[in-house]
Amino acid sequence: MKLLNTIIIKWLLMAKSKKENRGGTRKNAGAKPKYNEQTKTVAFRCPVSKVDELKIIVKSKLSEWSVK
Repeated sequence: MKLLNTIIIKWLLMAKSKKENRGGTRKNAGAKPKYNEQTKTVAFRCPVSKVDELKIIVKSKLSEWSVK
């Protein structure tokens, strides 16, 4: 039984220590920031009749502020 436990422990250690050859992080990978400062997601309620108008105004302002 002790030998079996030793074999299982060695096998588990080998399985954990095996390094993956793919994936991981890369330098400069990912989406670049759209603005020159931190951002925060904001959600709020508005009248249904004003949703389209509000979206136009917000998109216009965000495009003014974005990094070109």
